[in-house]
This record gives sequence, C-alpha cells and structure tokens, in this order.
Amino acid sequence: MDAILTPGCNVPATRFSIHALDSLDARLLAAPRAVRIAVILGTLAVMVAVSLPRVPRIYLDYSRLPVLNRFTQPDGYGPDSISDMYEAKVVLHDVRDMYTRAGVDETPLEAATWTKAQIAPYPPAALLAAAGLYAVGDATGVGYYGMVLALAVAFIAMSLLYFLRTRWYLFPLLYLNFSYLADRFVYVQDGSYLVMLVVVMGALLAARRGNEARHALVALATTMKLSPLYYARHVTSMRPPTALLFLAIVLAGLVLPYFLWDNYLSIYLFSLERKGDWVGMVGALGAASLVGGLLWYVETRAGFDAEDLVGWSLVPLAIFFALKLNAPRHLLLMLLVPDKRAVRNVVAAVALGLPVLLPGLVRFGSAGPIAAGLLVATLVWYLSRIGWAVVSDDLRHPLRTAAFLLRPAPLTRDDLPEASR
Repeated sequence: MDAILTPGCNVPATRFSIHALDSLDARLLAAPRAVRIAVILGTLAVMVAVSLPRVPRIYLDYSRLPVLNRFTQPDGYGPDSISDMYEAKVVLHDVRDMYTRAGVDETPLEAATWTKAQIAPYPPAALLAAAGLYAVGDATGVGYYGMVLALAVAFIAMSLLYFLRTRWYLFPLLYLNFSYLADRFVYVQDGSYLVMLVVVMGALLAARRGNEARHALVALATTMKLSPLYYARHVTSMRPPTALLFLAIVLAGLVLPYFLWDNYLSIYLFSLERKGDWVGMVGALGAASLVGGLLWYVETRAGFDAEDLVGWSLVPLAIFFALKLNAPRHLLLMLLVPDKRAVRNVVAAVALGLPVLLPGLVRFGSAGPIAAGLLVATLVWYLSRIGWAVVSDDLRHPLRTAAFLLRPAPLTRDDLPEASR
C-alpha cells in the first residue's frame, strides 16, 4: 500500500499530526470487508437518491411512476446541455462551421440561454467528442443527455475501481456530499469536463499499470480542456517516440485548428474576457504560477511517481481558471480525480463540505479559493517532509537547483508494471 506522503520524504515536520494521520489511515484501511461494502453501497444509494430529482422532466417524466412522482424535477435541460447539444448539431451539419455557427439557427430556447458567441467555447477535440456523443445518442435513442450521464457513471465507476485498489474510504469522503456534483453531472451536465475526466482516468489507470499510454491519454485530455497542460513539462522524461507523439497530439489539437477553422481563437478570448479584470487575471496567474513552481520542486524532490504526476498535473491551470472566472467547478472537478495519497481528494471534500456544514459562514463561491489555499498548504507540508534544511540549501544554490529540476527524471520502480515490481 502506498504511503499517504511520498515514500522518499523521511524528514518529519509535525510528528504528532503525521502519526495521527497515519494511524487513522491504517485503521480505515483495516476496516472489515463488510463495513467497507456497506459504506460504499450506502454512498452509492445516497448518490442515486440525490441525483434522481435533478433529471430533467423533458428527458424522463416521473409523473406516472410510483414513488418517483414525488420528486420535483426541472422542466428542461440544464444550460450546458443546451449549449453542447446545439454545438453538436452545428458540427454534424458542417464541421467547417464549428466556430462560426452560421449554418444552424438557434431555437428560441437556445437563443434565450446562450448567444452563438457564448456557446461551447472548447477546442475541436471536445466539440468533436460532443458531436460523436450526440450522434450515438440519437442513433440509439439514449439521446445526448443520456450519453453524458453515461460518462458521469463511467467516471465514477472508474474512480471507485481505483479507490478500491488504493484507499477505499476516499470514495465516501468525496461522494456522500453529492448535492453539488449531482447538479453538475445530472442537471447542468459538464459534458466537456466529463469527457476529459474519463480520458484522465484512463491515463491514471494506465499509470498504475506502468503503461506509457498514459502520456498519450493526458495529451488527448489536454486537447479537450487545457487543465492538464502542466503535464507537458514531463516531456523530456519520456522516451523520444513517446515525447514526439505527446507533442504531436497537443499541437494537432490546440495549434493546428488555428489554420483550419475560422474564429478558432475566439474561444480563448471569450474565456479570458468573460469575467473579472486584469487585476483578477494577474492574481489568478500569480496563484497558478506559485502552485506550479511549488509543485515542480516538490514532485521532483519528493520523487512523485507516474500516478501522482497524472493527478497533480491538473492542478495549476485549474486554479487559474477557477480564480480568473470565479467558477469553483474548474478546480473542484479536477480534484475528483483519485489521489492514492489522499491529499487532493481531502482538499476537494473540505472545499465542498464547508459551505454545507457552515452555510451561514462559508459561501459556495469561496470553494475555489479555499481549495487553492489548501493545495498551497499541502505543498508546503510536502516541503516540510522533504526537510527545511534541504529546501534552504536548494534556495542558496539556484543554478544547481534549476539544473536538478530540469534534469529528465530516471525510470523508477513506480514506472514499472505492478507485475514486475
């Protein structure tokens, strides 16, 4: 079983707190199998119960169904579903019209919800995925909504599989408080994020098996949503063919579209200009840069393994988007990706839980800054585990430290398949 903190960090900081966490972790891991099964089944039951009232009536009307007819349902689809379904129709009508949207008129509902300029400001890979989901949903009768719901189920199922192999108790910790996530997954439907999260889960599971396919999967996820872009810093540690494939996927997904689609750059301008001002931009960029710099140092000094690198790569840019757009979901959804050492998932649980436990004191809009602050505190904690003497010595020798940080990471036992460890 992997330690909560990286095995290479042997210098204690606060012995009592570390011992208490290790003791609690050991007790939870040693819980009887029947208890674990009961807690997980109970969590799944809560998730279903909380999600059922969020299913739109237009998709499935409960009015004639016993028991379910007691729920109050939203009448129509959530705003993201409306946006993504319109964009999918545009792409299926004419893929060249992806960002100009001249060939398909909006319905009155679509026009009342979004202007054409606001709809689905995502890279081509995400829009092509949405079009594929729409086409499959239409052909099977499941519909686009049903396909996105299936993605949410797939992400949760893959996460549960991972948690069962690492720290089972993180699943109920994250999902017993499911009201916000039910809204995002079942009603609003963050379809573009769910597609990306499923791909990232594929990368995480590949990393656990020591499979180099993780690099290509992270690259693919980056072309859907920019959040995993930090992972590109590891390109020098990849084998040359793998590095070339990684770069080819990212460039084809994010740079090549500039030469293929009119108005492609509008998606980046829209995201940057949508909320806030330049002061907010600088603050968000500063916070993301601080986390990115700390993370680069910590993951190198502490010897993070392949699974750690996949999960943590989502954090720096997610912090930027969450703070710049004042939208906690950009960070909170990334923190749902399982962390075998627990810390990122604990941060997510705390950020989601505080507004529920302290509704009069903590507003949900503060969940993003709370999570960002906790992540900084987590990285500082990692620094203490590395040892302040080591950190201080590295600060006194910046050129040597820079060379160390830029050096390609050697293949470690964590990069090997489990069967060969």
